[in-house]
Amino acid sequence: MFWDFDGVIKDSVEVKTDAYLSLFPNVSKEVLAKIKSHHLDYGGISRLEKIPLYLEWVGVQPTNQVVSEYLDQFANLVVQKVISSPWVPGVEQTLKQKQIHQKFVIVTGTPQTEIEEILVQLRIDSTFDRIFGAPTQKSKAIKWALQNYNIKKEDSILIGDSKTDWLAAKETGIQFLLRETDNSDFSIHYSGNKIKDFIGFI
Repeated sequence: MFWDFDGVIKDSVEVKTDAYLSLFPNVSKEVLAKIKSHHLDYGGISRLEKIPLYLEWVGVQPTNQVVSEYLDQFANLVVQKVISSPWVPGVEQTLKQKQIHQKFVIVTGTPQTEIEEILVQLRIDSTFDRIFGAPTQKSKAIKWALQNYNIKKEDSILIGDSKTDWLAAKETGIQFLLRETDNSDFSIHYSGNKIKDFIGFI
């Protein structure tokens, strides 16, 4: 089972949305709406890609130094808020019921060191056989795990909450389960398998 993190394990998508918007306090409502819409539709894309793009949209040259400063600001805004945000209902029980023969792998757009720190503080790091954060692409992480754990595509599933997650599953040929949220156009229009929460999931 491949797991996205924000919006799947923790209801923390809104934390990230607010953080992106607060980085640009002096831009127009139209640009803020564009940033918000892009972030929600492409939840699985890393801030390493989003922040340079959003800087261009607000008219700031995304030099390495500027991007680095904004990345630091963003990290300071989100880490503790993500940790303290609510669990997706039923997910803690689902993680605890992992079977010995199962492999659980995190694939997230959150930077590697940050997601490792978050999982340690939540005391669920040992549940996962492998943790993949940015800059590793989700599709590459999935391919690595399938090959190294010698697992068939048809025996694997990615649980995600965004178009980015769905595309990663499609690209690697594994099954996809959408954790449905109300704030994403993709979630509203997706007609495949989806769940609201993990209560009674296993």
